[in-house]
Amino acid sequence: MGALVYGGRSPIALEICKQLAGAGHEVHLVTRVCDEAIVTLAKENGCSEVHECNLEDSAKSIELALKIDSQVGGLDAIVFAHRYRSEVVAPLKQYSVEVYTPYEILKAMATRERIQNCAVVLMTSPAARSVVGDQDFQYHASKAALSQLVRFGSVRFASRNIRVNGLSPGSFIFKQRAADFYAKNPQIVDRANKLIPLSRMGTVGEIASVAHFLLSKQSSYLNGQILEVDGGLSTLDPASLSKPN
Repeated sequence: MGALVYGGRSPIALEICKQLAGAGHEVHLVTRVCDEAIVTLAKENGCSEVHECNLEDSAKSIELALKIDSQVGGLDAIVFAHRYRSEVVAPLKQYSVEVYTPYEILKAMATRERIQNCAVVLMTSPAARSVVGDQDFQYHASKAALSQLVRFGSVRFASRNIRVNGLSPGSFIFKQRAADFYAKNPQIVDRANKLIPLSRMGTVGEIASVAHFLLSKQSSYLNGQILEVDGGLSTLDPASLSKPN
C-alpha cells in the first residue's frame, strides 16, 4: 500500500502519516522546503521518504506524483493537507498551490489504469462556508474552491477508480507545539470549551483518525462528502454565544 501526503510540517499531516504508516502504508511526504528538521519529523512519524516540491510548479508536482505512483505500484491514498504560506498576498499563487495543482495531479492520476481504489482527502476549512475572522479573503476563496473540487473530483474521477472526500477540521484544534501559547492565553481554551458542544478542543489525532477512515476500505462507498470534525460547533446557531443547556 502506498500513500502520498502533502503537508510538510503540518501537525495534522504528520499525524496522518503516522496513522497510515501504522496501518502498513509506505508513506511519502511532500514538503515545500526539505531540511534536516522535516526529515527528522518525517522519520519520527513513519514516513518512508520526504520529497521537496513547490506546488506553484504544477508540471513538476505532477511529475513527482506520477513517479511516486509508479514507485509504489499504484497509490491507494492521497492527502492534500498543505496550505499556501507567504508574507506577501498572492491570490493566483495561493489558488495554484491549494486548488489548481491538486486538481491537475488528480487529473493526471486519472489517466492511469488502476486496479485498486485510490482514496483522496482534501483538507478544507470552516472558512469554506463562513467567515473566519483572522483570515483574509484569499484564504476563504481558496477553501471554498477546495470544497467544490471535492464535489467535482468525486464525480469526474469516480470512473477511474478514484474517490474524493473532504475533511474540515474545526477552528479549535489543540496542537502540542502551541501548548505554551494556550497556557499563556487560557481565555482561548476557555472560550472553546464554552462554545463547543463536546466542551473541549479537538486533538490532532482525532482529526487524523477521520482522515484515516476516509482513506480506508471502511469508507469505500463514501464519495464527494465533506466531514465537519469540530465537536458539533458547526451545528450551533451562529448567534449563540455558548452551547445550550
